[in-house]
Amino acid sequence: MGVLMEVKNLVTRFHTQEGTVYAVNDVSYVLNEGETLGVVGESGSGKSVHALSIMRLIAMPPGKIEGGEVWFEGKDLLKLKSDEMRLIRGAEIAMIFQDPMTSLNPVLTIGTQITEALKLHMGMNDKDADNRAAELLTMVGIPDAKRRLKNYPHQFSGGMRQRVMIAMALSCNPKLLIADEPTTALDVTIQAQIIELIKRLRDQFGMAIVWISHDLGVVAGLADTVQVMYGGRIVERGPAEEVFKDTRHPYTLGLLRSLPRHDASTNRERLVQIEGSPPDMRQLSPGCPFAPRCTYKIARCEQEMPSLIPGPGSSAEHLKACWVDVRTNQPLPEAEVVHV
Repeated sequence: MGVLMEVKNLVTRFHTQEGTVYAVNDVSYVLNEGETLGVVGESGSGKSVHALSIMRLIAMPPGKIEGGEVWFEGKDLLKLKSDEMRLIRGAEIAMIFQDPMTSLNPVLTIGTQITEALKLHMGMNDKDADNRAAELLTMVGIPDAKRRLKNYPHQFSGGMRQRVMIAMALSCNPKLLIADEPTTALDVTIQAQIIELIKRLRDQFGMAIVWISHDLGVVAGLADTVQVMYGGRIVERGPAEEVFKDTRHPYTLGLLRSLPRHDASTNRERLVQIEGSPPDMRQLSPGCPFAPRCTYKIARCEQEMPSLIPGPGSSAEHLKACWVDVRTNQPLPEAEVVHV
């Protein structure tokens, strides 16, 4: 299994009248072919902005990708011309957004919107594109697909609109699918159906997925690798099972402790909230962005940002950016510390 995409030192800023918003700060990771990466964190952690930066969909101004590289199949996406990037979007990398009603054009039929990409990227004629669009709608569970191609977005329910978005995203068999909280606006039953659909299509097409969510439960059941973001940085990353069972960063611990558990009635554990408020992203701290809210912090936490490295006793793939071993509540020995 080879490397599909490598993000190196990605930096994205928004220059507003109220000041500069430091949205994404030095984000680096590797995504392998066929891998499902779950990106989690609270609102404002940089999850969506980092994905939009990869797709070159940041509104400029006020946004600006100020540094880094995004290597995809031998090309740095951040260096491509607009026309070159347009050919990759939809064909090689597709994206599903949170609210399908704002992503679909209300004055064009569903068929027109799906066939547009098929004609542009696959070179299909009208008849072949219509047939393929009907196949895609059937594949994502929309009945009477031929007829429904003539319908408009408002004639579909929320769950059906999201299925249409998935059909559009998969129309050109992309190698990477980025899903930005695609089930947030749906009720729980429809959420489960959409997630099962994504799993089935992932296995069928062998594509890699970046699934962005604030729902740890969804990510636990879907992702191979989990990446936790806070304050525009990655604070923990590793195989999903390790991150959930052997958590190494205080913020990830806080997220897990704030979730209700199915066995809570037997052990009567209370949910624990993370004290304090999310960081002001107009201020870039020299230290760990979670330090003001962290119960494990030491003086060094507010002065210096640690690198993303394996914790003591964890696998080489399980990385955390913390000066403290949360298992012992002790600072890491200097021999195990790597400076940025």
